[in-house]
Amino acid sequence: MEPDILLTGLTPFIPVFGAFTTPLISSVVKKRAIPLYYGLLISGITLLATLRLLAQSFSYDTPLVFKAGGWPPPIGIIYILDRVNALLSFTTALVLTLIFAYSLEYIRDEGAIWYSILLLGAEAGMLGIILTADFFNLFVMLEVTSVSSYSLVMYYRSRAYAIISGLKYAFVGAMGTTLYFVGCALLYNAYGTLNIVDLSLKVRGQYITLTGPPIETYLLSLGIGLVLMSWAFTIKSGVFPNHFWLPDAHPAAPTPISALLSGLVVNVGGISLYKFMYIALGGNISPETQALKSALSAILMFTGTCSAIVGALLMNIQKDLKRLIAYSTVMNTGFLFMAVSTGTQLGLSAFVYHTIVHSIAKSNLFLSAGVFIKVARSRSIEDISGLGFKHPIASVAFATSILTLAGIPPLPGFLSKMLLYEALFEYNIATAVVMILASTIGLISYMKIFYILFFGTQGREVEKVSAKTMNVVLLVLSIVLFGFTILLVAYPGFYDTVITATVNQVEEIEAYLRSIPLM
Repeated sequence: MEPDILLTGLTPFIPVFGAFTTPLISSVVKKRAIPLYYGLLISGITLLATLRLLAQSFSYDTPLVFKAGGWPPPIGIIYILDRVNALLSFTTALVLTLIFAYSLEYIRDEGAIWYSILLLGAEAGMLGIILTADFFNLFVMLEVTSVSSYSLVMYYRSRAYAIISGLKYAFVGAMGTTLYFVGCALLYNAYGTLNIVDLSLKVRGQYITLTGPPIETYLLSLGIGLVLMSWAFTIKSGVFPNHFWLPDAHPAAPTPISALLSGLVVNVGGISLYKFMYIALGGNISPETQALKSALSAILMFTGTCSAIVGALLMNIQKDLKRLIAYSTVMNTGFLFMAVSTGTQLGLSAFVYHTIVHSIAKSNLFLSAGVFIKVARSRSIEDISGLGFKHPIASVAFATSILTLAGIPPLPGFLSKMLLYEALFEYNIATAVVMILASTIGLISYMKIFYILFFGTQGREVEKVSAKTMNVVLLVLSIVLFGFTILLVAYPGFYDTVITATVNQVEEIEAYLRSIPLM
């Protein structure tokens, strides 16, 4: 087996290994910070693995396929390395590594062991979701990510609000994974497979002898299954009307976990939906299946537009900084669902690029906000007023993130918004108008918090914070955002070289599927 193929399958299990060995390391070296340093080491190794996969994904014209246990699909579980998966995996590992580094100074109690275990578990689950090509394995990885996230929200277990918010998140999330599981059962009943390649062939009227043709009533099972699964994805991504758990979870969780939730965990719904819309149901499918896909796309486009507007409006009435940023996430996950729902190449480009930019900028925004929250010992926007110039590194990171998310040129968020606008304008001009409206309303909130932080009446500063490592993390994330800007300005071909080449590999779905042989 080629080393890169083996690495594709092993990468999600590097954090799993780290999670299982953390208690052992902690029992040998009895220091509070050891689990965090060990978690940082494991996450750093995972980052290097994803960097290798990213580099290799552009060396091959076709995807690399890892067959678990050597079993060919559809019998065995497979992991696929294509350019979309490679980019998203690298982004996830990068942000997770920086969250671990930030946590070194932020997490100072005896819960560091569980914190590290759960954070590594969340990383393993998200990487598994990105790389898997089996919808049942996707369910398993959703559970791994979800259970880790629920527990991390309840990290401050002595606080009633944290427990209540975490239980609400867990209850709603469990409903989502249950709906997804039922949807999987319906798909398996209709097609006799949950392998993404085998399923893709069957919706095109082809099949292999091993799993046979679909049943006669496959359209009914497919329709109900897709609706249930899509509803589950809206829950996982905090998309309207299933967004209500997100604003409560953020104030309850430690700031690094808020960055995890809004920067990475909310991506899993959109990524899962992309696997259905562009791979399983992509290309030349039957007219009946295409009609189902179009109806589903219309429903998801509606929920995405509602999420964008609702999130933007509710941003403007928040007095809690974390809740304001959380509603910004509701708005942006709405944008991501709108992009995926177009079903076009431009829509996929917008989805991939906006996912990457939003993950980095939103994580940076939460982590920089965490410095001000820690200094003021308050999440109130009024209490952090005027603190901007007193903490220059956190302020630069905060400002860079806000301007990126607002789509101000030449920062990478500008191209992100332009891609979204072009994709939605191509789909339906009304959706493009909604996107512009939501962005404008969101811009008002971003500028308001920017003004209050830097030019507002002096709030309170009650704690001197040692933030050396935290500041390094904020600098790295800000440099990444500025690096995007420099590449886009200095090398206009960067977008075509990376994003267009990435999307083209998946868009040529027939060649993509032929490169993955079945039994």
